Amino acid sequence: MGEWQSAFEQFLYNQLIPDFCSKASRNCAPSGFRNDSIKIAEQDAQYYMRAWELGLIEHQGGGLYRSAQSRAGEQFFSEGHKSSQERRFSLWLEPVITFAGLARLNFDFGWPKEMIGTQSVDWALDLVAFLPDQQNEFIAGEVKKTRIEIENMIDFMENFGHDPALTEPDRNFPKARNAYKKVAALRARNAPIFWALGPDGFSKVYCMKYHANASFDMILTDNAALKFPGV
Repeated sequence: MGEWQSAFEQFLYNQLIPDFCSKASRNCAPSGFRNDSIKIAEQDAQYYMRAWELGLIEHQGGGLYRSAQSRAGEQFFSEGHKSSQERRFSLWLEPVITFAGLARLNFDFGWPKEMIGTQSVDWALDLVAFLPDQQNEFIAGEVKKTRIEIENMIDFMENFGHDPALTEPDRNFPKARNAYKKVAALRARNAPIFWALGPDGFSKVYCMKYHANASFDMILTDNAALKFPGV
């Protein structure tokens, strides 16, 4: 186990789990945590802990957390069935990676903490960054727990983006439906940058090129596109 993974695990047991279990209506006790759900890479652990050090995460009570531009509170655990006598719960990797992504924006790319957050206004995007005095996202980000999920999402997004006539898939196709929601959010607010984040620092950055017929192109670029303008 790496240094940052060890620090994260200590923080998990000493703070995050007690915070989560403090909400009585969850019917969760620390003994119900699934220890085998801790599957965080060293780099993700490092940036997640840095997010706390930088003051990017604020506990709202009851195991819910926000950052400056968050549209909703985030929790770091998924819960088991309510009928269980001792309700089990597991670490939820995506929100951990999301807050690690905020630390990368702030620490590596110069974004002021008051301009970055989690959850877009329509709940379609996991991570957002705004320029001063702008209501629409400059960076629209989405987090997945595996690289394969990111690649599949991008394939769907590019397909939908090239053909505006395609409609939202029904609930029998959840992965395509999820990707379509990202496409709809991009079309609605024309974010210049789309950032897909995965585990262990995996990152794919796209410059978005929007067309008058509502189609768009996703042009793969490098992390330099994530820099706060003027940095």
